[in-house]
Amino acid sequence: MTTESVKKSSSSSNIPPEIIEIILSKLSSVKSLLRFKAVSKSWNTLISDPLFIQNHLQSSNNSPNNNLFISSYTRGSDSRGFPLADFEVRKSDAGKISEENIPNGYNSILCECKGVLLLSNRVKYALWNPSIRCEMFLIYKYEFKEDYIVDYGICYDQITGDFKVVFIFPTKYAIYSCNNNSLTKKNLGTSYDTIGGTGSGLGIFVDGATYWILSDNTISIHLVYFDPRTDEIKRMQKPDQRQSDDDKFRLMNIASLRGRLCLYFYNKEERIAQIWMKEKGIDKWKEFITFHNFEAPYKLSRPICLVENKVVIQVEENIFVYYSTSTDKSVNKEFVHIYADRLSLMRICS
Repeated sequence: MTTESVKKSSSSSNIPPEIIEIILSKLSSVKSLLRFKAVSKSWNTLISDPLFIQNHLQSSNNSPNNNLFISSYTRGSDSRGFPLADFEVRKSDAGKISEENIPNGYNSILCECKGVLLLSNRVKYALWNPSIRCEMFLIYKYEFKEDYIVDYGICYDQITGDFKVVFIFPTKYAIYSCNNNSLTKKNLGTSYDTIGGTGSGLGIFVDGATYWILSDNTISIHLVYFDPRTDEIKRMQKPDQRQSDDDKFRLMNIASLRGRLCLYFYNKEERIAQIWMKEKGIDKWKEFITFHNFEAPYKLSRPICLVENKVVIQVEENIFVYYSTSTDKSVNKEFVHIYADRLSLMRICS
């Protein structure tokens, strides 16, 4: 449906505004919503409303078909920009975001939260929503380049509507509040480091908090999270069956699968991988799926998303395997380079 046809149909219909809002909130295409803002002043006001954006985002997160990802930035003579990939239709060329829409020089994607990306030019940082071409540059006096950054993350405070960017250092962490344009530094109380091979920038925002897997100075591996209400980094218990660091199953990575926090364990000796899923709102875990005869590089593989009854696992830098959740067998392979997460309508600036 074109914008012009929507204008004609909407002007001659008696559809209640609340029904129109429900219909628009169910649309999965951000591009369509942005076009529909031109239908009328009331539609523009509705689609721009923060509450509508939140409802649309929640609906998108709950959709089983929401598997559009944005790839890492690559320089090329004819394809400069951020390529898109769609795991639902298994296309590694589902369009791209052209270079002219990217904040100048900020061509490194570090992490994502609600469709908002943290970008870097190796010296400074910016938040950017590619869906609505909105960016916010982080302004602070503190020089991060003098410290070793262990990990990054973005957390959205649903009470205050504030995006908080978290920088984790070995013994401290810093919080940048987008609402206040301020940076606060705090002590961790212990020394943390990233676990080898997973790379920085894998903070996962799910269920109102941002999570990481970090190791301490005893080489023990911990699941930690940032609480946006208290601005504190806390530890969360792993599944009881996987508490021991002596266990052959090593906690390797985390993921968000349809709005649920998931832990990825790998037993290299027996070639077994497991995904455990956290119950919504409570600190209780259940085993989601076990893969047997699983071959993957020890320090790289991680779950990406669910497609129908299949879980997509990254097994190498640009190799993704579809596993059936009913048979735990490999059913297909995809070759595509993915780094960030799904797009949304979420705003980061007014």
